[in-house]
Amino acid sequence: MIKVSFITVHVGFNFGSKLQAIATSEVLKKLGYLPICVNYVPSRVTYKRYWQTSFSSILKFLRRFLFFPIQVITRYKFDSYLNKHCKVSKPIYAEDDFIKRCPKADIYISGSDQLWNYTHNEGNDTHYFFDGIVGKKIAYASSISMTSLPEDYAAYVKEQLSQYAAISVREQSAVELLGKMGVNATHLLDPTFMLNKEEWKTFASKRLVKDKYLFVYLPYNIKDKDLIYRSVRKIAKEKNLKVVSYSDNVIKDKYADKTIYFVNPGEVLSLILHAEVVMTNSFHGTAFSINLNKQFWTYMPSSFSTRITSILNLCGLNSRLLEEEISEEQMNEIADFSHTNNVLQQERQKAYDFLTKALQ
Repeated sequence: MIKVSFITVHVGFNFGSKLQAIATSEVLKKLGYLPICVNYVPSRVTYKRYWQTSFSSILKFLRRFLFFPIQVITRYKFDSYLNKHCKVSKPIYAEDDFIKRCPKADIYISGSDQLWNYTHNEGNDTHYFFDGIVGKKIAYASSISMTSLPEDYAAYVKEQLSQYAAISVREQSAVELLGKMGVNATHLLDPTFMLNKEEWKTFASKRLVKDKYLFVYLPYNIKDKDLIYRSVRKIAKEKNLKVVSYSDNVIKDKYADKTIYFVNPGEVLSLILHAEVVMTNSFHGTAFSINLNKQFWTYMPSSFSTRITSILNLCGLNSRLLEEEISEEQMNEIADFSHTNNVLQQERQKAYDFLTKALQ
């Protein structure tokens, strides 16, 4: 069986990152390959960085000290979930010899999520291009999430991608950005869309909330939480729903009726799956709402929003994007997924056709 090593942004406490890694593995297995996720751990998500950033003040250090056990528990829950559903290599840290420690394979895939986001990666992280690795390289739904790149990074990206046998990206804006650099790329769905609702059910935990509820998923980059929750409360009152949020620590979400603590990716997936309505500012919160055909509303995050507009445009669901407090008219709009599901099915086939040809 042909071995494939794929690298992606899978480390951290983001449920979408873990699930897209699992989805990539599942897609490759369906196509008859033997995948392994390269367990690269960037410096920005290590315990060393956690402590380094704690010394700016005594108060911050004490807070970090008190919350460290929570960090350990949460990381264990997320990592054990990924390891249960996906073959993962031994950890490779930034100071390690990446070329030596990267799992040897017949094909190397730069996967999805914000893999080539210069800002998110704190500069040029060469490992995400398998720099120095000799072998066939493919980019599968890789994400840039930026509309422009620093000149030196753009030159590096162009040089590295010249070594790739096939290139696909997750946003239409990335197709256009790379095109201006003379790099041809195909726009493909995020890997999480490659599994349908019935398939994702097998990865979800049991139902966590008995009541009918609105699930709020705002993991980061929140522009205006008060604005979002004004809309949340308006919808919940109109539809008689509990407001459910989550926490990856012991702090209750003061805006919600119920907080689910220490969630793992399967539990977040369950909370979306069983919700009546989802409110989010996240790409994967939006993506799973669409894929699971949930009534949802999305506010833009404070940065890296092109991936959200890209998928909403593709699926014809731009009306689910909110900028102000939701209106009475908007609250009563029901998203019709019949067209969306047809689009997704066509796009899944497009992705399988791309991968089938690229992996040969």
